[in-house]
Amino acid sequence: MTHQLADLWEDLVDELGDEREAVVVRSEEHGERRLTHTELEARANRLAHHLRACGGGVGSTVGCHVHNGTEYLEALLAAYKLRAVPINVNYRYVEDELRYLFADAGIRAVVHDAEFAPRMAAIRDQLPDLAVELATGEDYEAALAAADPAPAFE
Repeated sequence: MTHQLADLWEDLVDELGDEREAVVVRSEEHGERRLTHTELEARANRLAHHLRACGGGVGSTVGCHVHNGTEYLEALLAAYKLRAVPINVNYRYVEDELRYLFADAGIRAVVHDAEFAPRMAAIRDQLPDLAVELATGEDYEAALAAADPAPAFE
């Protein structure tokens, strides 16, 4: 059996579960957020299921256009769980650079910070390969709440 990063992560979660925190993020905007390994695992699984339902999957590309935070880790893990390719999108990119990167990498799904919504809206109609765009905040949390927390692949 071939293991990849998502499999190794899931093994770690099975071992550590809720015993230790996986991540602590502090920001002026959101305060402090703490997630155990089990909580991070469930959120990444939910995102993976959401991305799959919207057209993401094995071999597809997932843009991670977010600042450092739990959503960045969740997007990376979700991509790995889908056997997709995560693509880091520099938060400094302007519209021309975003358009080029999305087209060149064939990005099918993107998770982006809500603050980048105006940039995404300006180029959205020029990205025919983009099947799903998910902004952090209320839409992101609603998508996760509606999705399955079970592993994306068994």
